[in-house]
Parts: sequence; C-alpha cells; structure tokens
Amino acid sequence: MKSTEEMDFGEYIKALRIAEDRSLRQTAIAIGVTPQFFSDIENRKRNVFTPERLESLKKYLHLSDEQTDILYNKAAEARKTRCAYVPQDFSGYIVDREYVMAALRTAKSLDADRHDWQQFVDDLKRRKGVPEEELAGKDDLH
Repeated sequence: MKSTEEMDFGEYIKALRIAEDRSLRQTAIAIGVTPQFFSDIENRKRNVFTPERLESLKKYLHLSDEQTDILYNKAAEARKTRCAYVPQDFSGYIVDREYVMAALRTAKSLDADRHDWQQFVDDLKRRKGVPEEELAGKDDLH
C-alpha cells in the first residue's frame, strides 16, 4: 500500500473514504455529485472537485485539520498543470513548497490585507539584501 505522500488526489480521497467505511455511492450523493463523476475523480479521469465539493467532502468524512491540509495540497498538485486561478508561472512554486501553501492558509485565516502583504514583501526584501532606497515608498502589490 502506498504512503500518503505517494498517493495522488484520487488515491487519497479513496483511502479516506474507505477508512471512514463509506461507499463511493454514499460519498458521491453526500457531496452532490454522481457516483460516476466521483469514480472518475478517484481514477484520475476528471479534474479535482470544486472548493465547495472539497469542503463537503471534508465535512462528510470528518477529516482532521491535518487530513484537510493534505486534501487541499493534493488537489492543488492535481490542478498544477491545469490551474485556472493561479498564473502558471506561480503554480509550480506554490505547490512544490508546502510551506508556501501553509503560509497562504495562515494569511487567509488571519484575513491578511494589502498592508500585511506589503510589510511581508518589504521584510523579505530587507532580509535578502535589497537596498533601503529601493524599498522607500514602493508598492509592490499593484
């Protein structure tokens, strides 16, 4: 049996579903999709669920915070080549670095605003040696 790290999104949701002793049909109906659609997701014949369906799956299978983070990370990995929401030049950077996804989740949970992100960018630039004169009054978030 594959480890969690080795599983793709479809394999992971199947393992979660089986661990909760839920049938494919029960799970599909509970989250509002057809059993065929759910099967196609598990077998990598379709792209991953919408964020709303992922949330429904999380609740239906009573996932822990850790399982939920893994679920969302695997969904992002599955979307990596077909990501419609994140520009392609960023998707690999984000998905390949779990700490970036964790940081984004933290920022989301704390409702980080433009000012918070500008402070983060300024601090990062200082730590990476960007001269202060290049930072003065510059808005990098346009």
